[in-house]
Amino acid sequence: MPIENEDKLVIAGFWRRILAFLIDVLILFIIGELIGTLFYDALVDVGAPARLIGFAVALAYFGVFNSHIGEGQTPGNRLLSICVVDAQGEPLSLGRALARSAILGTPYFLNPLSLVVPLSPALHVLAVFGLGFATIYLYVFNRNTWQSLHDLVVGSYVIRVEIECSEAHFPRPWRGHWIVIPLFTMLALGAPMAITHFNNTGLLIGLAPMTQTVKAKPHVMRVVVHRGSAFFSNGASVHYLGAAIRLDAPITDDPDYARNIARIMAEDDPDLSQEDVVSVSLPYGFDIGIASGGTTQMYRSSPGELG
Repeated sequence: MPIENEDKLVIAGFWRRILAFLIDVLILFIIGELIGTLFYDALVDVGAPARLIGFAVALAYFGVFNSHIGEGQTPGNRLLSICVVDAQGEPLSLGRALARSAILGTPYFLNPLSLVVPLSPALHVLAVFGLGFATIYLYVFNRNTWQSLHDLVVGSYVIRVEIECSEAHFPRPWRGHWIVIPLFTMLALGAPMAITHFNNTGLLIGLAPMTQTVKAKPHVMRVVVHRGSAFFSNGASVHYLGAAIRLDAPITDDPDYARNIARIMAEDDPDLSQEDVVSVSLPYGFDIGIASGGTTQMYRSSPGELG
């Protein structure tokens, strides 16, 4: 419904918005858990792209409730007495509300999909780190209007609906924000080149062939191989080679399968003598972004046990 008295337009503060958002996230989590319970096996088979299902649910939830259909109020907004409106104090159209929700959700839902959906490094950086940084930065530091990126793009404001004010006044954001955000984005665009250089040097040498070998094994949907070190306060250190393998079958409790994977990793590791531990993590379950479920087992072996 339109805001009839524009003298009541008062911008909602940071904590009120955050609390309302957390309430909505909790509601989405309950919806996601219900979906996961009803369609568990199907979601496991879909793998990482199942996050698109969660994205669609979140998009519909925030898009519909924050539009004129929901009078600009999600359940969380209603509990905290705040409302999403345009510059004239009117609720958003459905299209603008959906666009607002898509901008907000893209960094979170798209990030893990980069492992299975082909994206150029630059596009991935812009969609995840560029949008993500801009959203968080403006949430925290745009204290003139408390608009984040998704608000600024569609021209929306989040207002208090129960406090009277002597005048309706929407100030402008500080112009310096438009310098900080592009500078960070330019720095972030250099990350793919740095990662490529790092992949070809130091700790990650030789892991690409090993990753492909493990990925070709049965029941492997996705694999991430990593090498690292852990340091302790007493001066001791542990050097390890690890793999996280997303499974397409409920075999997380199969130690023989994990040991076979560890042997393959040991055989393909030219620096095995420098490792103290070879670890294999076997997660099995679903992840739709708004909820996830399943089991994970971790197996650790010393290089000597794999000979």
